[in-house]
Amino acid sequence: MIRLRPPTREDGPRAAEIVIAVDVAEVGEPDYSLEDLHDEWGEPGFDLAEDAVVAEADGEIIGYAHFRGGDLLACVHPERQGEGAGSALLDWAERRARERGEDRLRQGIGDRAHAARALLEARGYSVVRSYYRMERPLGDEGEPGFRAVRADDELFAIWEAAFSRNADYEPRSEEAWTQRHLHAHNVDFETSRIEPGRGFTLVRRWEEAVAYVEELAVHPDHAGRGLGGALLTATFAAARANGYRHVTLSVASDNPNALRLYERVGMTQRWRIDDYHKPLPD
Repeated sequence: MIRLRPPTREDGPRAAEIVIAVDVAEVGEPDYSLEDLHDEWGEPGFDLAEDAVVAEADGEIIGYAHFRGGDLLACVHPERQGEGAGSALLDWAERRARERGEDRLRQGIGDRAHAARALLEARGYSVVRSYYRMERPLGDEGEPGFRAVRADDELFAIWEAAFSRNADYEPRSEEAWTQRHLHAHNVDFETSRIEPGRGFTLVRRWEEAVAYVEELAVHPDHAGRGLGGALLTATFAAARANGYRHVTLSVASDNPNALRLYERVGMTQRWRIDDYHKPLPD
């Protein structure tokens, strides 16, 4: 029998372990960490007692779910799928989403997630877009251009202007955006690059000398002039100078301009996440 309950702080390592095991099964490698979980639990407005849940069977935690903004993360350990935990987590998610005033549920699924894909589609979810993980080895990148980002740089207005017209844009307060992106445990300001008032990149430091470019934002008033490509190549150079060996990032399938840019600078697809949505009735 599946039992749901709010997680405690002590459940964090097991919850992260489940997410990581699902990553390995769905995309072939970890894309999460316990530190990421702690970052998400610490975001403004997140209520651990209301916005997260664990699924137990026979006294063992086998599934975990939480809301992050309007996004749902729900997963069941690959060795315990098929026991009903996934359906129980989705039932909880629909109830909680309505309480939160959400108009839809959104869940990302890796390209190898056959069982989870079948469950979501049976429950009325469908793919809206995909996100490609792109990567590139670093070599002789030259000298870094622009300057490093500082924690007090004005980034939010650029980000909001750059992404507010995108199909997957979700409004956020400046406080929430700052907490998520600038207070993350692994943000690397020294490798991130900025042209003040015009555009920036924001990098996270990953294991195995990987630089993850979490954000590449160019203000629309300065778009179409090559700034995005220049910031990206400057970030590659800064990453190489700071000891990284590879760079990676994610791009939405419905952002063809960004996809073409990343391909032009030599990035190739590593794996894919499909973005499933389910509308919720009024």
